[in-house]
Parts: sequence; C-alpha cells; structure tokens
Amino acid sequence: MAFAYVPMSPDDKKLLEMIFTDEFMQAETNFEAFRDFQSSSAVFTNWKSDIMVYNEEVFDGFVRESTRFTSWDEMVRTAADRAFSEKDE
Repeated sequence: MAFAYVPMSPDDKKLLEMIFTDEFMQAETNFEAFRDFQSSSAVFTNWKSDIMVYNEEVFDGFVRESTRFTSWDEMVRTAADRAFSEKDE
C-alpha cells in the first residue's frame, strides 16, 4: 500500500475549495458540494491537517465509486483545468 503525504497550507485548502465549485461537484460527483465530499471521505484523510495523508489505492477507490473520475489526481487536475480555463475566457 502506498501512502501519499501532501503538505496542505491554508492557501492550498482555499485552492481546493475554489476549484471544486458546487457546479463541478454536482455535475461530476455524487455530492452537492465539496464539503460533502470531504465529510464522506474523512475516514480516508484528515482534511483539516497541515499534511494530507491517505492511502492512494483506497482513496482512489472512493473517488471511483463516488465520482466520474478514476483517481483523486484526475479529479483535482480536471477541476483545476476547468476553473482556470473559465477564468481565462
């Protein structure tokens, strides 16, 4: 099992909240809002910690079951791409 260790500054946490809009979450996941996703996935990682630690295989499984994505990485990249491409328009 591989664990991911991702430093999460307050700015990083704000960025996640910015890219995971309610519209994105409703269209691409089984959740109404990012806070609902966080609440449901709290068993996999501590979202309030300064370091996000999670088992990649298990967390990606949760993402596959509750979203249209195959991994957390894909979900983050897609949300960021959409958020920043919309700002450029």
